[in-house]
Amino acid sequence: MNKRTAQAFALGLLFSAFLLWAGSSVIAEKEPKKEASQEVAVSDAKKVLEEKGFKVLNSSEFAELNAKAEAVKEEKPKEEAPAEKAKEEDVKEEEVKEEKKFTLVIAGGMSPGDVAIMLKSQGIIDDEKKFEKFLVDKGYHTKVQIGQYELTSGLDYHQLAKIITKNR
Repeated sequence: MNKRTAQAFALGLLFSAFLLWAGSSVIAEKEPKKEASQEVAVSDAKKVLEEKGFKVLNSSEFAELNAKAEAVKEEKPKEEAPAEKAKEEDVKEEEVKEEKKFTLVIAGGMSPGDVAIMLKSQGIIDDEKKFEKFLVDKGYHTKVQIGQYELTSGLDYHQLAKIITKNR
């Protein structure tokens, strides 16, 4: 680019900037002030909100509603606490009663399906097909290790897989 082309380009930029500035100042003068046009009366705002399904409360009604809500929150824990404790104790007792212990022996040549069938027969898992599919989907089927494992019925598929693969 030579000197004359650079000067013409710079002059064009200055001219464009001047036109943009002049145009924006003319447009700004013609627009009405937004502050005056956006003032809305409180009664109009309430009316619009109520038409859209909202409930409008004044500050005293709001404070009264909050006080009622706090009173309800304070009463519930006192009433429900003994019932919740009893439920938690029942759940813990059921868990303790339902847990079965089982020694799983995995020998050489056993497939993940064979292991799943043994676990199902002892009540450790509910569905041998789902457990075998879990092992295959997560890639544990190639990592099952030969050995003896102490298992309980409270274990989920992920925990069982970690045990029989020795966390590999």
